[in-house]
Amino acid sequence: MLYTQVNDKPNEKDVYTLDELEKIESVIRDFQFFVQPKYRIASATKGSGNTRNIGSTKSIDELLNGTGIFAKLGEHIFDDYWMYFVDEQSSKEKGIPRPYKNLKSYLEYKERGIETLNQNKEFIENLKEEEETEADAETENDD
Repeated sequence: MLYTQVNDKPNEKDVYTLDELEKIESVIRDFQFFVQPKYRIASATKGSGNTRNIGSTKSIDELLNGTGIFAKLGEHIFDDYWMYFVDEQSSKEKGIPRPYKNLKSYLEYKERGIETLNQNKEFIENLKEEEETEADAETENDD
């Protein structure tokens, strides 16, 4: 929801009767309602400084049209990015380094992981065969 704040704030000490409800001035106006999936309006930074919430784009156009940075990257990247995001406070509390701080360092982090996996592809493929063999053996033993 988007809205405009009224600059002239009404006097909060004014008292009204129920018959005078229409005379009460609102502190906001010009409501604009919109709905977008979170990933389409999310940013790669936290929300406000005192929470650990996912932030949103600051652009009204991007909010209304659902064209934030993750709209282009896709929901699976949004999910992966935010599922494993560690903010500075959590990093200190858990005594672990932050794997990434923004999309650029996220890309570097993912590239390092892919490089390591590719370098060990044959090893991993052999593990897969061994795991299937172990799973088959456990199934046979259960019968």
